[in-house]
Amino acid sequence: MTKLRTFASTVGVALLGLTIFSSAASAEGESITLKTVVKPLGGKLYKEVRVPASTSVSAQVNTPPSSPKVNPLKRAVMRFPTDLTYNPNNRKTPVCPDSALGTQSNLAAGVAATVKLCPRSVIGNGTAEIYLAKINTPAALISDPQMVIFNGGRDGNGNARMKIYAYSKSTNSGILMTGSLTRKGIQNVAIPVLSNDSGTANFVLRIPGPPMTVEDPASPTGTSIIKGLDPAYARTKCSSGKWVNRGTFTLGERAYPSGTDTGPETTVEATPYTEFCKGLPGRAKLTNAKARGPKFLRRGTRKVFRVTVRNRGTATARNVKVRVSGFGRGQARTAKIAPGKWRTIRVRVRITGPKGRAGRIVFRVSGKGTGIRTATRVRIARR
Repeated sequence: MTKLRTFASTVGVALLGLTIFSSAASAEGESITLKTVVKPLGGKLYKEVRVPASTSVSAQVNTPPSSPKVNPLKRAVMRFPTDLTYNPNNRKTPVCPDSALGTQSNLAAGVAATVKLCPRSVIGNGTAEIYLAKINTPAALISDPQMVIFNGGRDGNGNARMKIYAYSKSTNSGILMTGSLTRKGIQNVAIPVLSNDSGTANFVLRIPGPPMTVEDPASPTGTSIIKGLDPAYARTKCSSGKWVNRGTFTLGERAYPSGTDTGPETTVEATPYTEFCKGLPGRAKLTNAKARGPKFLRRGTRKVFRVTVRNRGTATARNVKVRVSGFGRGQARTAKIAPGKWRTIRVRVRITGPKGRAGRIVFRVSGKGTGIRTATRVRIARR
């Protein structure tokens, strides 16, 4: 039981690492260096449109050699750009429910057995090194912890929710934690008090992550491969050419199991860290145009039609205009249509078709570098 609680320290700090790109904090001579590598899976990064990305979050706890122990983390409040988002897709990776994997599960069963509880819900993986009982010596370092991240759906506020399972064969213990990322880019992580308050040396968490080999006694080969099953779970854009990350860390000693402070509490503002990125301007692409309006008309009258169009491109369509031809004349405009958005444009049309004839009113929707046509069939009255 002591080893189980000790290992939980690793996961608590690992959950913190999920929420930021890179920064540094210090207290009592310690520093925590955090870094995220974000790469678009399709090879292109845009200013306006988020694309599927591979993310790798790593952390290194740097303790002075003269210090006999690592000062434990108690809380972290992270603030970072909203360019990076997590996007649960329950069709791609179903939510792993508490009934399948929860606090009552056998968390000492190991990675392979735990993954089999929710085999289609894996979104990432990771590894770690820990100092047992926060003793700052190589002899206390354990290097075998492995982590699996599951899709937990969304919380009550609509934020992406994750379950993180971590296991160490050396301690034969595991722990389960949850976390969520707000749409405003803020994460508040409370790290629980643990027996012996063990500390983390380093960790890396990846979404969707490369294949990770784990022991699996039920497999003919004795191993199995774990990796994230949804390449679009993490999506990113580069809106300003840089990502600026900030964070507030609280450190200090506590007693187990009460959680009572046993030493001074230190609050540290992380030094802002800027990571530069290059987003392509992209191109607008108007599609799915459809016109709606009356079908039976009189020549010379003016009628309102509504044209709906979608921008499926990688940039905002600007100065969008609608011009009417065929059995009608007219025009209208709208300022812009953002990528992925639909817009309905109201167009007042003067009917010009010959009396007693059937034909089409044609609507040409255009923006800078993009355009599409749609039409609707009408009949003009004989009188």
